Amino acid sequence: MIFNTDARGHELFPTVYALWKVPHLLPAFTLKGGEVSRFVIGGADLMFPGISIPPEGFPSFEAGQPWAVKVPGNPAAIAVGSTTMSSTEALKAGLRGKALKILHYYRDMLWDSADGCYVPNEGFFDDIVVEDPNPVSTSQAPDSAEEPEVTNDGSVSAEDAGVDISDNHGTNPGIQIEAVEEITDVVNELKLPEDKTTEQAPVEMEHHNLRTEEIDSLLDKCLLQALYTSIKEKDLPMPGSTLW
Repeated sequence: MIFNTDARGHELFPTVYALWKVPHLLPAFTLKGGEVSRFVIGGADLMFPGISIPPEGFPSFEAGQPWAVKVPGNPAAIAVGSTTMSSTEALKAGLRGKALKILHYYRDMLWDSADGCYVPNEGFFDDIVVEDPNPVSTSQAPDSAEEPEVTNDGSVSAEDAGVDISDNHGTNPGIQIEAVEEITDVVNELKLPEDKTTEQAPVEMEHHNLRTEEIDSLLDKCLLQALYTSIKEKDLPMPGSTLW
């Protein structure tokens, strides 16, 4: 439900699954139309021209804040990203340029890695997200939005959509490998006999003999844990001889 982008847990973001459970967990930008979602769920960053400005005015935000992305008339988020500038800077720039660096989106590898992938409503399709045809509550009125210009073939250009496809995110945030618990479980299974110095008759003890593959796996996990908890960026690159 939560992921991080720096592998150290300093910058945590909710997944779209978390936002589908708690819709108001993050503030959200609303796209100018569902057609723009084709680019966002294709990995493109969100540009200011692709954002619908609400009647109450442009929202206030700072650079580096987590925001969600939604389409008009659909309460479920389709992407999560980080703002590239503050609202003050955006207004000074005439609402041009990149608004949100997309970090995770519907149908990316992180979404697909979840057990039992699902969609929150009938407005979610494989290549586009549109207004929910069966809203749960009638009080959720569709957001008024200015639709981008549609070409003869029913599509819109990336420029009209207000997205940046120059930095298409083919990869996804790495999911932190939790090796400590696995190592602890294996060690706990090793029931080593206590050291007794009394003159008792020798008792045959059961030994847990590890296979070569199990030993290699434990060493790999120990290495990953050491790299995660002890190595800092200033220590890299590191010669291989340090590990011996």
